[in-house]
Amino acid sequence: MKADRRPTTFLLGVGAQKAGTTWVHHYLARSPQFVRGYRKEYHVFDSSDLADDPWLGRNLDMAQAELDKLRSGEPADPVHLHRAAMIADPKFYFDYFAGLLHSRPRFRATADVTPEYAALPAERLASIRDGFATRGVRTVALFLMRDPVDRIWSQIRMQEGRRPARFPASADKMVERLFDDPRYEQFSRYEVTMRNLESVWGDDEIHYGLYEQLFCEEGVRAICDLVGIAFRAPDFEKKSNVSSGKAVSALPDDVVRRVATHFADTYRAAAARFPDADLAELWPSSRFVL
Repeated sequence: MKADRRPTTFLLGVGAQKAGTTWVHHYLARSPQFVRGYRKEYHVFDSSDLADDPWLGRNLDMAQAELDKLRSGEPADPVHLHRAAMIADPKFYFDYFAGLLHSRPRFRATADVTPEYAALPAERLASIRDGFATRGVRTVALFLMRDPVDRIWSQIRMQEGRRPARFPASADKMVERLFDDPRYEQFSRYEVTMRNLESVWGDDEIHYGLYEQLFCEEGVRAICDLVGIAFRAPDFEKKSNVSSGKAVSALPDDVVRRVATHFADTYRAAAARFPDADLAELWPSSRFVL
């Protein structure tokens, strides 16, 4: 019998935040052809590349805590030490995922789905592609997009829910204050992410999707085709990290208009990318710019 020589695939999930990436990862992880690592999000390259990214400090603090345990004779969790090693030398990152794929013949795909990677420069994306190529692993990219106003509001509501004292005002007021803060804006500039992705991968190596159209068979099949695993019927009833059931329409129109106008180029880029989508229906905020 001939060996199975189908290519193995590494999926780089680059976001967007609050656009269904956790649901997608959970779906993929249920496939016997998919091998998951110890996390959905590794935060390796945002830690090394993005200024003011909080994950560098978090990762290093967690690694230091494990080193302190070792120093005192306690058992340590190697996960945090391993992530620190991957940040220090990406060789450990590429070897880890390639090793997962080569551990069983049935494994066709694995992934790092870290939404903060949406802000990575094209040079870093190319280095990720090349790092896996030298190990015989094909790399593809997944980018899901959500109405920018709704995405930012959802992110702020999630953060407020986790730490109620985080913000000095209500979530809707914080949208108006923070929409152009780099911590929120850079992950909503979809036109920049798409441009960087397309400078590295071809059309058949990237899947763009809309969060508002994700939870249907067609959208999920496209992701399975991208990574090269068999489609399995999803559970569309179970969603992850869902914030309270508010809608953009609950935000004051003047706030929606101000934020949408700020992201006018983003809405136009999405309209060009999805010419057959009814963006006015799917992204209500677009009414102010399209």
